Amino acid sequence: MPEKPGTPTRRSARVHHEVMVGVTSEQKTFSGWGTNLSAGGVFVNSHHAPPIGTRVQVLLQLPGHSECKLNGRVAWAQASGPGVDEPGMGIEFIEPDDATRQMLGEMVEKLQQDLARA
Repeated sequence: MPEKPGTPTRRSARVHHEVMVGVTSEQKTFSGWGTNLSAGGVFVNSHHAPPIGTRVQVLLQLPGHSECKLNGRVAWAQASGPGVDEPGMGIEFIEPDDATRQMLGEMVEKLQQDLARA
C-alpha cells in the first residue's frame, strides 16, 4: 500500500539518509535536503515544491561520489501546515542510465548496511 494517496507503489529499496539536493525547474532553482533516497527517486524536504508532474533536473551530492545529475518529475508534494512533519516533494527519476541506476542502488544498499550497524 502506498504511503501517500496517489503515490506509485515503491519499486526499489530506499534509505532514510540526508543528502544535499539541488532542484531546477523552468520556474526556479533551489536546494534542500533529500531525506529519503532510492534508485528510483528522492524525497526533498522543502517549502518550494513545483506542481505535480513538473519536469525537474536533480543534482545529488552523494557521500563518497561526485555530483550525480538526473532528470525527474515531481510525483507528489506535501505543503507545510498543521500536522505536517516534513513538507516537500517526492521526485521520481526519469530514465537514468544503467550506470547511474546501479550506482544509486549500491549507494542505498551501503547506507542501509551502515545504518544497521550504527
